[in-house]
Amino acid sequence: MNKSNLPASSTRVVGRRETIENIQRDVSSTRLVSIVGSGGIGKTTVALAVAAQASDAFVDGVWMVDFAPLKENSLVPHAIAAATGLVVHSADIMSALCRYLRDRKTLLVLDNCEHMADAIAACVATILEEANGVHVLTTSRAPLRAADEHVHRLTGLAVPSVSSPLTAAEALMFPAVELFVERAADRLERFTLSDADAPAVADICKNLDGIALAIELAAMRVDVFGVRGLQKQLGDVFRLLGERRAGLERHRTLTATLDWSYGLLPPPEASLLRAVSVFPGAFRVHDASAISDLPKGLAATLLDELAAQSLLCADGEPHDLLYRALETTRAYGLAKLVASGADPAVRLRHAEHLCEVLQQATREPAREWGAKYGRYLDDLRAALAWASADPAHRPLLIRLATAGTVLWNHFSLADESRTHVMRAIVNLRELGWAGTEVEMNLQLALAGAILFTRGLVPEAREAMARALEIAVQRSDAEYHLRCLRMIATYELFGGANSAAIQTLESFVSLASAVDPSAIADGETHLACSDLFVGRLESARQRIERLDAQVPLDHHDSLRFLYNNRINVMIVASHVQWLMGSAATAEQTAATVMNYSLKANHEVSLSNALAWVCLVYFWTGRDDACSRHSAMLDDLVERHGIVLWRPVATFCRGALACQREETLSEGIEDLRRAVAQCHTIGHNARLPYYAGVLAEGLARGGRVQEADVTIRAALDMARTRNDNWSLPELLRIHAYVLGAQGRSTEQEATLSNAIEHAEKLAAKSWQLRASIDLARLWQARARTSEAKQMLSAIVETFSEGLDTRDLVTARSLINSA
Repeated sequence: MNKSNLPASSTRVVGRRETIENIQRDVSSTRLVSIVGSGGIGKTTVALAVAAQASDAFVDGVWMVDFAPLKENSLVPHAIAAATGLVVHSADIMSALCRYLRDRKTLLVLDNCEHMADAIAACVATILEEANGVHVLTTSRAPLRAADEHVHRLTGLAVPSVSSPLTAAEALMFPAVELFVERAADRLERFTLSDADAPAVADICKNLDGIALAIELAAMRVDVFGVRGLQKQLGDVFRLLGERRAGLERHRTLTATLDWSYGLLPPPEASLLRAVSVFPGAFRVHDASAISDLPKGLAATLLDELAAQSLLCADGEPHDLLYRALETTRAYGLAKLVASGADPAVRLRHAEHLCEVLQQATREPAREWGAKYGRYLDDLRAALAWASADPAHRPLLIRLATAGTVLWNHFSLADESRTHVMRAIVNLRELGWAGTEVEMNLQLALAGAILFTRGLVPEAREAMARALEIAVQRSDAEYHLRCLRMIATYELFGGANSAAIQTLESFVSLASAVDPSAIADGETHLACSDLFVGRLESARQRIERLDAQVPLDHHDSLRFLYNNRINVMIVASHVQWLMGSAATAEQTAATVMNYSLKANHEVSLSNALAWVCLVYFWTGRDDACSRHSAMLDDLVERHGIVLWRPVATFCRGALACQREETLSEGIEDLRRAVAQCHTIGHNARLPYYAGVLAEGLARGGRVQEADVTIRAALDMARTRNDNWSLPELLRIHAYVLGAQGRSTEQEATLSNAIEHAEKLAAKSWQLRASIDLARLWQARARTSEAKQMLSAIVETFSEGLDTRDLVTARSLINSA
């Protein structure tokens, strides 16, 4: 099967082969197919079977969403996105989801849609309109009533219509009887249907209305009662049913069967079934043990028995089973849990267990979290929802939010983190817990979440300052380091390079004294600071030391928000290109992308993309730049990581400005990128972005506007000590001067650009300015001087000879 998240089916597909084939044909040819019917008749099982058969036609995957646990209509697109692996936290989630699905050939299986049919129908209509390769298969108790919906009404399995005696062979012709016999044989290995028992089994199946789940539950008790005893037991149940006629017949039949099956459970099994109903998804033995307050060995035995009786599903290897309750049995179990009066105690143990599990996660390698802890996200959300409903649980709510920060950070759920952490901080203050370790943790988590989802706004800086204040008061060296590192990040992103250097020097000094293992994380940002202020040789030396210290398989630490190995490589790629090693820079960019994708941390990946796409832009690999900036744009949209939106917008605009036919569009995108930087306070590289805008304006004949823009960019770079791009800004200024006909000033400014580039050891900027100066000299018939000057700089390059600037330079030399 193609990649999917389809769970294993707990109900044998018996008597549905023709139905499945018909639905499968419709799914392949029709965009929206709905399987409709009442509870317990196997809609989910049929849908799973259809999806399995149709999977080869959907090359981009088959994805299932179970809407049973969902209560809020607004979460419908979130649930679909999450099922496909698309984590979205931007405001316009539908646009992001449609964009993600637009070019994919995918089947979405939407299960249990009845309680939010209108919201699902609206979401499906939008997806089908925007993404032509998507097909949708739904299960519900009623049609969605959406346009072009093809409905298959699923009834119970066929049962004997008359009560006349049947032989075993005749009875097995009916799918309901076939299912009963198969499940009874699972329970009692020696069971076979005899002619003598065939009428009794047929009567059982008929009384159960052919409901698959009810038949399974009954068959799993054949070892206790035998066929005749089972017939009598169920006969008593249905005589009672006949005395109280309220409700739908089929629903009352299933409820009665569940009541009967549940009533036969020994108290420990019944208690455990009620307890595990609080899990919104899959769970393991140790989870069930924790919330039921049972020893693991006993919990395992009871879970196996419940699964054997079809009251739970069990998937996976025998030594590592994942259990889950079907929609019907989970709803039933929750109702029984509430009726028992044990609901508060079980919910409390569930929340406490979540806190312990997530605290354990902080002590394990981050690379294992996705597989091991990802399933706890729904549990965390459920526990937070329960705790938030009662003011008495505010301390627990705070503990859950604190423990959840590690999970939200790992899965790059910054917006979700921000919402819960802010609520926890409000509750914390009301409880008088200000200044505690808990507040310190939450304030730092809030600062990071705000930084990525809203930008460099005052609220982020205030949260950092508060966390630092508490860390200093408590003499907490670990959080002191984390606060300093985040403050330095804020300053670097904000363009306050000199301030960032001071903060990072304090970080390294503190780390040297209390925790040398943290030094590398400070040194990486110092290398970045060196790069921005134009100390390229210092940056190179730091990076080379760090490259030896931080191993390539360093996936484990997210101690300072993102993967430091990625930080080392992205800074290295920029230093390498600036200093004239373009091929090495491209190789580093490719390595960091391969590494970042494997690291499976979206925030770190967005960090890598924001640097890599610029490397490809500078080397003239337009396709690679376009591809990587599109990936960045997609991440920004899905996760709401607004911090990097200007970079994606800039790359799109800069590429468009290189073509005459898209120059106007490119200028508008560059304007938008600069405006986005101002809006979120992201001033890192802003002078450079404004400079490229100025060059685009000049190419478009808007010379006066270009002049104002480049002068402002130069002033900004000098004021903020943003020297790395100063040679390029001077080159662009010269270009604008040339467009104004001021050739004498143009030549002087180009010479100034070359001089600044030489001082910085920025050979690539020096080459660009030299190319422009050579063109100017050639236009003035100083061809020999132009050739000699340009040849001298080209000869210093030993790699990257096929990059755009070196190809252009050699072409000018050859034409001289």
